[in-house]
This record gives sequence, C-alpha cells and structure tokens, in this order.
Amino acid sequence: MSLNITLLVGGRSTEHDASLHGYHHVLSELRKEPDRVTVDSVCYVDRTGAVHFFGSGPWPEDEKDLLAGEALSLGAAIERLRSGGSFVFSLLHGNEGEDGGWQGLAEVAGIRGNFGPVLASALGMDKYLQAALATALLPGLRAPRSVLVRADSFDAQRVLQEAGPGSLVVKPNRMGASLLTTCLRDPDESELAKAVAAAAPYDNQVLVQEFVSGREYSCSVYRENGRLVELPVAEVVSQGFFGHEEKHVKGRARIELCAEDPTTKAIRDYAQALFEATEVATFARCDFLVRDGETYFLEINTLPGLMSGSIFPMALAATGRTITDLVVAASGDYESRPARDKVKEYDISH
Repeated sequence: MSLNITLLVGGRSTEHDASLHGYHHVLSELRKEPDRVTVDSVCYVDRTGAVHFFGSGPWPEDEKDLLAGEALSLGAAIERLRSGGSFVFSLLHGNEGEDGGWQGLAEVAGIRGNFGPVLASALGMDKYLQAALATALLPGLRAPRSVLVRADSFDAQRVLQEAGPGSLVVKPNRMGASLLTTCLRDPDESELAKAVAAAAPYDNQVLVQEFVSGREYSCSVYRENGRLVELPVAEVVSQGFFGHEEKHVKGRARIELCAEDPTTKAIRDYAQALFEATEVATFARCDFLVRDGETYFLEINTLPGLMSGSIFPMALAATGRTITDLVVAASGDYESRPARDKVKEYDISH
C-alpha cells in the first residue's frame, strides 16, 4: 500500500529558498516511485507566514504557483494537517521550521509527521548550547573557542580579548545555511562590530569563534526500521572557509564521500551518539573540523538540506537508498515512537 503524504514547504524563515529547492528535488524523486509514496496535498507557508493549500494535483512547481493555493488561516491549516490522514513530511528549514516552533504545534495538535521532539530541534538551532552539550556528553570532542555576545550590549574590545588572537568567525547563533557568517582575518574592533551589526537584525545572539583551520567533515545520520544506518562521511573541500556562498554556489566547494578510516569512524561515532542522546527524528547531519588529530564539533542540523546537491541525499544515494526510502523511514520512525502518558491527577492540600 502506498504511503499518503502532505509536503509542508516554505516557511516564514531566512531559509525559505532552501525549502523551495528541497521541495523541487523531493517531489521529483518521489515521482519515480509512485507505488510507494503518494503526494496527496501540498501545504505552502509563504514568506509572510500566510498559508496556501493544494488538495489535488498538478502540484505547483515554483513560488508563483505555490501562492495560488487555497488561502487558509494558520488554525485552519493546522486542523487540515491534523485531520487529513496523511503523513506530513516537513521541508521547513531554519527559524519557524526546525527551531521547535512547528514541532510544538505538531505535538500539541497531534499532527503525524517528521517534526520530531521540540527540544532536539530547539537545540539544533542554538549553536552555542549544542556545542556545550556535545562536548560535555562526548569525551575527547572539542569545540572552537567561542564567545556569545548580545548585539544590544556588545563590547568589541572585551570580545576580542576573550576570543583570543588570530582570525575569527562571526555568525548568528540561531540561524542556518551559514547566512551572515563572516570570517575575519585578525580583525580590529571596527571590523568585528560591523560583522556583529550585520547579523543583529536576524538574531540578537551572535557567536564569535576562533577560526579553526583544518579539514571539514559532514556526517549524515539516518535511522531506518529502528536502527542506525552507516552512511559515508563527506569531506568538504573549499578554499579555507566554507561559508554561505561556498555551500550554495556551484563550483565554490567540492563534496567528497570518504572511505572508512579511523578519522571518519570517530566522526560517525560522535555524530550517532549525539543523534541518539538528543532523540532527533529519523535523520540529521553533523559538521566537524579535524586539526592535528583533534576533532572539533561545529553543529548538528536536525533537518539537513534535501536539494539535489545537498550532502545528505548524496550520502543516502551512496548506500543505494532514495528520498522515497527516507520518507517511508520517517513515517515508520514516527509510528514506532513510544507514546507518553500526559494526564495524571494529584492532590494538593496546602
């Protein structure tokens, strides 16, 4: 029997475009195996947060077409997703996508989907806290020296002293796709202040980190039928810094799937342990740097990109698996999740 799904796409998010590109790729891949997965609706959240719904095909291909769907209030959309009977496969990235917001809505409303736990997603959008957790849980794993600053009370001189000498990476703490991430070569106070100011409108928390020059790796993690599948670790080959343009402009970086060796095995062990500890749903991607034999944690992404050139689909395909396999696994993962009792009465006498 074919699995009926709703594709949830777009989002009031700085990563809206990544969601649209992922939607195009996922839709194209699902069409190759229509006997296993059937798309029976598409729910589009536009850049302003308005919802547009499609209950029958042909499915919209671009943003203009997506905007032509049936207009629904957010409450009506949640009810449609809850009562429609289909498994919701969310392609919402970043803020209001994978930061715990929609995960909470799905939990409270009882929407079946690949949203996963609120806590795992919220941690996955907070680089500072997830690094603290990862290094506390996993002996031997390091993180770049970091200073978390608030843009509204920012002291450039103090931050430079705490961050230490050398090049620094400045990034929004709770934002994805390496947007507004800057590598500063031995910056002065003015250069640092400018980078923090650029990120501030999107996140008042800005992370200032030492630049670790090393080999960058990305490890995809995937659960299928209750067990973790070993996907190949990928090495990111760039010109010294893997920022937003390097990630999204063809030719700016090269992705190479690695043969198994002690380094990639250690990276996979770290990634899988963090995935299990935070109870991420079905799939994720963890990024690391390796310098002088030491492994540095960068971040965990609880909804990795599913564009045609994204790392996770490449790693999945290397094992002979497809996007359809991923969607089916996500549905199975949801159905096997242990139910929690949420009602318990007790007496209060004071």
